[in-house]
Amino acid sequence: MKRIFPKLAAVAIVLAMCLGAPVVYANRPIMDPGPDNGHDKKKMEGEGGHKTIPPTPVCPVHITQPGNYDLAGPVGPCPTGVNGIDIEASDVTLHLNGFSINQSTPCTGDGIHVENQANPAAMLSEVHVLGPGMINDFSSGLMSKNAADSFVKQVMATCQTGRGHGFRITSRGGRWKIQGNVFRNGTPQQFCAITLFTDDNDVIGNDLNDPICFDGNNNTIVNNTSSGGDAGMEGFSGSINNEIHANTTDNNIFFGISIDAGSTGNNITGNESSNNHPDMEDDNPNCDSNKWEGNHFNTASQTCIH
Repeated sequence: MKRIFPKLAAVAIVLAMCLGAPVVYANRPIMDPGPDNGHDKKKMEGEGGHKTIPPTPVCPVHITQPGNYDLAGPVGPCPTGVNGIDIEASDVTLHLNGFSINQSTPCTGDGIHVENQANPAAMLSEVHVLGPGMINDFSSGLMSKNAADSFVKQVMATCQTGRGHGFRITSRGGRWKIQGNVFRNGTPQQFCAITLFTDDNDVIGNDLNDPICFDGNNNTIVNNTSSGGDAGMEGFSGSINNEIHANTTDNNIFFGISIDAGSTGNNITGNESSNNHPDMEDDNPNCDSNKWEGNHFNTASQTCIH
């Protein structure tokens, strides 16, 4: 079936605290206080050598050195199209601590942008974004380019216009874990809540109101809810050997779970899907090498879907 997702043209909150060398915060370097001010130095770094980034309306916050970063207040509202936080180094852990990153013009810029912008060809790794925290009204809550072996957990991203993406993992890279996050789009506009253009990612236990879209191989997509939006989940042509288990996709305008022609070798088992159009769909003749087993649904495009 041809959907109005022409490949789903689909295709967070962030913050900072630094261990070690100075970083640039709001285009100003965060420096350690002098050796005569030990009390203030400890206060800035926080417990365990963390460095705290105070509240700021100035965007983006640049993180250019490895370390642990703690948000101590909100970031933004950021100007139209400007990112909230740019992570440009490996071995960075961001603790959002319940604070928010905010955009003034829905839905533009990236809440958190992960990329070595000084050397875009360089691969980043071990970037960790930990909630709770919110990323409000950016085009993407988190956008990753050329980053691998990283994760984002317990973050909520929103876009009130409906023209936003939650978490986008683009090539190169891969091996991201996207776990326990929430994404809420406004009126559905055919955008993806989670987009995977890389391989070997784990997408676990997220709560979404727009689809999970995957255009990569060997991804594991387990125990997510994607309901009440345009669609639940789509595997794009060319994506192979993905594991799709125990997800819930209900009450979407279009399909619940759909596998495009040319997406093969996927295991789709134990998922629940109802009140979609259809609930489950495979555009390959006789499902090709896709295995649909133990799923619970009302409507399906082919009898090879079980």
